[in-house]
Amino acid sequence: MKIDQPGTAFGRRGRASGAPAASVGRIATPARTPGRLVPLIGLAALLLTVAGAAFWTLPGIETANAEAARAERKVIEIVNQPITHLPRSGPVDVFSPGWFHAGAAKPDFNTVDIRSTQERNYAGHVTSDLNPTEMFNGSELEFNAMTKYFYTDRTLPKKRLSSSEMVEINGLYRVIGRDEQAVLIRWLSIVALAIAGFGCAAFLLVRRTGSLAAG
Repeated sequence: MKIDQPGTAFGRRGRASGAPAASVGRIATPARTPGRLVPLIGLAALLLTVAGAAFWTLPGIETANAEAARAERKVIEIVNQPITHLPRSGPVDVFSPGWFHAGAAKPDFNTVDIRSTQERNYAGHVTSDLNPTEMFNGSELEFNAMTKYFYTDRTLPKKRLSSSEMVEINGLYRVIGRDEQAVLIRWLSIVALAIAGFGCAAFLLVRRTGSLAAG
């Protein structure tokens, strides 16, 4: 008597119809897209732009500073010209303490006209408590509040400048004023670019962080 083997039939059906079971708990991971690199590329381009602008601006600052320094040296040379020294004798007017008060106002280089601030306060022979053995011709001397900024030796009075010398100094002052403004504008431009660049960089980084967290 033949007895059917159910296990054999079930086994065949299992092999014939068996399909790989899906894994439980596995979640498909989306492939990275090039769009996620866009913020990083934009950030790099922005920082390079800021750096390039700064690199382009710095030589202009150096040029303006050098031109202003040359103009200042020329002003110092004119303002501090040698004067006539005489041995003290006879009556003299004595200035004390010293020739000048401490401090000096910085001229408005863009507008001042030093011809209007020249003072001829000396007459006859003059000296000061700083020069007890000497005297000077008052007619050769002057005081000017708008050139005092460039007095290098305040133990001596200053030579009276001619009209042409004062006009030359006015022109040199304009050069200094123009260069100071140019330097200031360039530095402000660099600062503004840096602030804008870092602000945009922070925005892009925050946006990218938010996108990664959402993904």
